[in-house]
Amino acid sequence: MTTYTPPPTAPIARWLASSIPDPESAYRDWADGRPAILALGGAFDAVKLPQRLVHAAAGAHEYSAVATVLAPLGGPVIWSPPGWYLALVPAGTAADWDSPHAGALGCGTYLTVPRLDRTGPSGIHWAVPPVRARALCSPAAVEQLFQAGAR
Repeated sequence: MTTYTPPPTAPIARWLASSIPDPESAYRDWADGRPAILALGGAFDAVKLPQRLVHAAAGAHEYSAVATVLAPLGGPVIWSPPGWYLALVPAGTAADWDSPHAGALGCGTYLTVPRLDRTGPSGIHWAVPPVRARALCSPAAVEQLFQAGAR
């Protein structure tokens, strides 16, 4: 088993892994090429965006067009098979989330998180990689994207 320790310049990996009691297990998973299972509700929550709505908002299915629509959300977004985008949002968002278009995941749930260099386009990957620790998507921007896709 390979040990993965993020370099001192990788505060994003440390921040993500800090969401679980044993951050070393996340480092091991990432080092072995597997996504890590991280807890929601402490460092961040997630909003589950159906691929069809995101692609409708983008007006296209192409990776670059979708990434252009997701970037203004302001934070990281994971793509997960079989067709979900998961926008990382501030912790506590799930408790107040009330959208007919998508669900929010928070305290008591877990999220599969790829290593930082997994940027797709196949398998679980970052559709929008995190650029710095604690930079999260705006819940209002996520809802606006849903509304655009629903129209």
